[in-house]
Amino acid sequence: MDVFEAIRGRRSIRNYEDKPVEPEKIGMLLEACRWAPSAGNRQPWEVIVVDDPEIIERLARASLDQMWMTTAPVILAMCMNMNILKGTYGERSEMYALESMGMAIQNIMLTAYSLGLGTCCVAAFEEDEVMEILNCLKIIKPVALITVGYPAEEPPAPERDDITSFSYYNSYGKHYEPKRPSIGRIKKKVKNKLIKTLERF
Repeated sequence: MDVFEAIRGRRSIRNYEDKPVEPEKIGMLLEACRWAPSAGNRQPWEVIVVDDPEIIERLARASLDQMWMTTAPVILAMCMNMNILKGTYGERSEMYALESMGMAIQNIMLTAYSLGLGTCCVAAFEEDEVMEILNCLKIIKPVALITVGYPAEEPPAPERDDITSFSYYNSYGKHYEPKRPSIGRIKKKVKNKLIKTLERF
């Protein structure tokens, strides 16, 4: 599966099969997190892997009673170490850390999709309560809870804004008009490049 296919195919899954996720796949998700870009390569993430049903239920209740979360066999609690960037970038440290966390979260979700897993990124929760449930230190701040499991639903593709509604050329105001090759043409080009590369050996 290529990256663009994963980007277009990923959905937010809120119902999961009663089936455990293999530890090897969880390891691959953590490996994807490890290779995410981060400000100054400081890697501010701390990930708590939760598969205890009682803790998952408590996290669901702390997430404004989103009880669908209890159908997930695993939750990855994505936490940010506030000390890692502290003092490095001044008042922008927290913003840079959050940007880094977002890239790590996306890496995890796209990798999960490529492995046949579903995910949903939950950011609506009582922070203090989640910190208490997970026994976090004060410097370890939860940013998101990613539910992980085998999907028991197939949500349709959501509506997306047209590229020209948010992209601009050289300065704000003049909309950018990109050329749009078809997915078929992109795949054909990639295939041809791969064949040419293999022919060299």
